[in-house]
This record gives sequence, structure tokens and C-alpha cells, in this order.
Amino acid sequence: MSDAAPQFIEFLRRHDDQDWASIVASLAPDVHEVDRNALRVWFAFYPVKLFRMLMEDEARARRDCLLSGRYRLAEHLHTSHHFLYGHRFWPQAQKAALLDLKTPPRTTLEIHIRQAARRAGADPGLTLAITAIAYATLQQVGAEVFRQPAPPPTEPPTEPDAIVAERRRPEPRSLWDMLLRSEINQTHTVRFDEADRAGSFQAIHGQPLTMAAAAMPNAAAFKEKDPRCVTGPIPVECQTGACGTCWVGLLSGAERLNAITPFEVSRLEKIGYPYDGTSHPLIRLGCKAVCEGRVSLTIPPWNGVLANWEKPPIRG
Repeated sequence: MSDAAPQFIEFLRRHDDQDWASIVASLAPDVHEVDRNALRVWFAFYPVKLFRMLMEDEARARRDCLLSGRYRLAEHLHTSHHFLYGHRFWPQAQKAALLDLKTPPRTTLEIHIRQAARRAGADPGLTLAITAIAYATLQQVGAEVFRQPAPPPTEPPTEPDAIVAERRRPEPRSLWDMLLRSEINQTHTVRFDEADRAGSFQAIHGQPLTMAAAAMPNAAAFKEKDPRCVTGPIPVECQTGACGTCWVGLLSGAERLNAITPFEVSRLEKIGYPYDGTSHPLIRLGCKAVCEGRVSLTIPPWNGVLANWEKPPIRG
């Protein structure tokens, strides 16, 4: 590691969630639509707050915040961003970020990210989001872990505009439903893994996401991959919004869910998950999010109650 590396890591670690929120808001208009929501979702899934809690006292954080699942970003260094189209540019983004470890920080973090995205060798609109994630990952895992070589991407070369078009495609409706102008029997496709042809389930119009996910074939099989997933791909414990286990991030179709209710807002805030103040936010509780159209979402690998974390009192 060069002498400049510790300086750059220290520079990164001075940035908190509010700083990153400002950076992401500034970058988002220049990010291709395919990853614009995904960028915000990633930073909701891997907040600096959680990183600092784990650094301060992981055992206490795990106990007090009821952490479950894979909450350590270092454990899935090369896969945490699998739901981004830009995931296929991760090796280039990683390499571009590593170059900044060779010299002390020379400008703002946003400018570092924009310059590195151009160095990644593809359309900056497609590399900007994954490059921001590379710097945030470097901040949290440190240089030694971050240097681990990434495996080559295996995703097929799907065009980003085709993904956006598929997300927007209207759901086919039966002639009977169209004649009656009824949505009672209408079903909607909910994709929870766009890289997997089988990564979807059908939701009846007006059905909560967790109930629809639990009704998919072989729902119990998901427990083999993730012990939290007892009934379907979305982890769930209570179906009442109390536990917060079923939080998800919306890649597209947030407006095709019901408007968030004051109760769900209160639960998100009490659990400690982000809420942006809008009627159709990108972070929802699956048991309270009612499906009204085609949706694409991603499921975080962990859950907890971050609001339980408080600094111990200073004793003097």
C-alpha cells in the first residue's frame, strides 16, 4: 500500500450518509435511467451509519439492532451491486477507484467519482453509478479488502434501453377485463432478480408484495439460500410492519404500488430505514406495499432495527 492510501481512506471516511445523499443527488441526473433508482437503493442498503456501528462495537450492534443476514459489506464485495446494470463494469470501476489510492485527495469526492467513471472506459452514464458504489465500498471495507480481484462479469450483454423498455411494458390484460374495465382479476409481474429468468412472481391487483411472493411455486425453497426467507424470496416474520424484515428497494415501478401510508412511514422511521418524504419512495415494507402494476425490486441481504443504536453515555 502506498503512503497516500491511508490519506485517501481517511478522506473517504470523513463522509457520512448526509454527504453521500448530496453526492448521489448530484450524480443521479447524469446516470442512465436503468441505474438511477438502483444507485439510491444501494446507498439505502449499505449506509455509513451501519458501517460505523459495526466498527464501533459489532457484537453490541448485532445484539441491540437485531441484525440478521449478511450485513457485512466485505462479505459480498463483488456482488452487493448485482442489481445494477453497471455491475458488469465493476472490475473497471474498482480499478479506476484504486488509482486514487496512489495520491492524496486533491478535490471533492464527487469530482473524484466523475473522473474515475470516465477512466472506466465506457459510457459515463453507465459507469457513474457503479463507480460511486466503488468509492463507498472502498470507504467501508478498506484498501486491503477492496484490492481483491473481481471475477469477470457473466451477465449477457443486454442493452440498458431494452431493460428500461421491459420495465415500462404494459401488463397484458384479458379481453374480459378490458371489456369490464375491471382490475379485480388483473395480475402483475414482480421481478426480484432481473438477471434470472425465474426471478419473478405474479401479484394479484391489490395484493401486498409479501403475500404474492409467498404464493409463488416452491416458495419454501428460498430458505436454502437465505435462512430469513421462510416463505418466498422476501424475508418476512410478522406481516404487520412491526419487524421490518421485509424491506425492499424499488428499481422501477415505485409509482405502481400504493402510496405509502403514515403507518408505514412511522415503521420505517422507527426501524431506522430511509424515507425520502415522497408518496412513492424507493424503500418500502413488502407487507404494506400493495401491487397495482408491473414492479422491479431488489431485496437486501440483511435486516435489523438500526434505530435501536445509541451511543453509550459518556462517563466522567
